[in-house]
Amino acid sequence: MWGFYIVKLATGNWINIALSLDARSISGLVGILFMPLLHGSFSHLLGNTFSWLILGGMTALLDRRFLLIMGLIWLLTGAILWVIGTPWLCHAPDGYDCVRRHVGASGVIYGFGAFLVAYGFLTRRISAILVALFVLLFHGLSMLAGILPLTAGSGVSWTGHLSGAIAGVVVAFLMTKEARAARAARASP
Repeated sequence: MWGFYIVKLATGNWINIALSLDARSISGLVGILFMPLLHGSFSHLLGNTFSWLILGGMTALLDRRFLLIMGLIWLLTGAILWVIGTPWLCHAPDGYDCVRRHVGASGVIYGFGAFLVAYGFLTRRISAILVALFVLLFHGLSMLAGILPLTAGSGVSWTGHLSGAIAGVVVAFLMTKEARAARAARASP
């Protein structure tokens, strides 16, 4: 993220325009891969960096398959957003193209948050439940507000947040399949 932002500062905003996610556009498919690496402003980058470190770090501590989990959340978030994304986002203060472009890592961050909550309740492991409760306590209300169209028109991609949350829950179901099966086997007579 930081490397892409430095390139943006050095060369202009063309990287965000070229590699951002453009919903329901063939040329915007590239954004599925690059959108989380692109940011509209320094404060946008800084906020996403800290959130990524906290929620991504907790994900890595809970499950050794972190790279797989992150990759699945990343790609699924982008794919969902490509389908449901709003076509009017604007990051104009940076000279950003105000038409149909999504940038930022917050979708993946929302994916980490939703993953942690779902993972905790699906695995029923004490450590995972404690992390899920922490996420709900400290991020729950802001995450809930972020997936609702309350920010529509503000340049914040609530559809990106919603896409991430959906992806996080789906990935949690995929990653807990064995744990849920083992629990079901123990519960059956």
